[in-house]
Amino acid sequence: MHEYQCCLCEEEEKTTSHLLYTCRVAWLMWSKWMRLATTDHREPKIHFKSLMMNGVKESVNQIWGGVWIAVVGELWSHRNKRIFRGGRVDRIEIFTMGQMKTWSWITSKAHDVSFSYSNWCLEPLFCMRSVKVPRR
Repeated sequence: MHEYQCCLCEEEEKTTSHLLYTCRVAWLMWSKWMRLATTDHREPKIHFKSLMMNGVKESVNQIWGGVWIAVVGELWSHRNKRIFRGGRVDRIEIFTMGQMKTWSWITSKAHDVSFSYSNWCLEPLFCMRSVKVPRR
């Protein structure tokens, strides 16, 4: 791997925006799993806002924002593992850990989650639309 290449895909120049949004490993999370078409934004704030859902309560979008943070955190964690500990890139591990961590986060923050972990893995957007958030 060249020192200027992305440590996850080893194909493109390593930049934060590439790693988190356009790298083919990140693309698996955003496009394939979450089925989001808006993965070409290069600024975190714009990318974050572009993923907010229409027609749902603001509290549901707050939880969805937590999902975004968990996915970004998982990508960054694997980047650090590769760089600082000489770990290998395991795309399946990144994908499944992202799904598991977001599921854990949602079930701890939302009230009366009515979908299973397997449904979450298959249809996260559909599941998010059914989230009920407790009133404060």
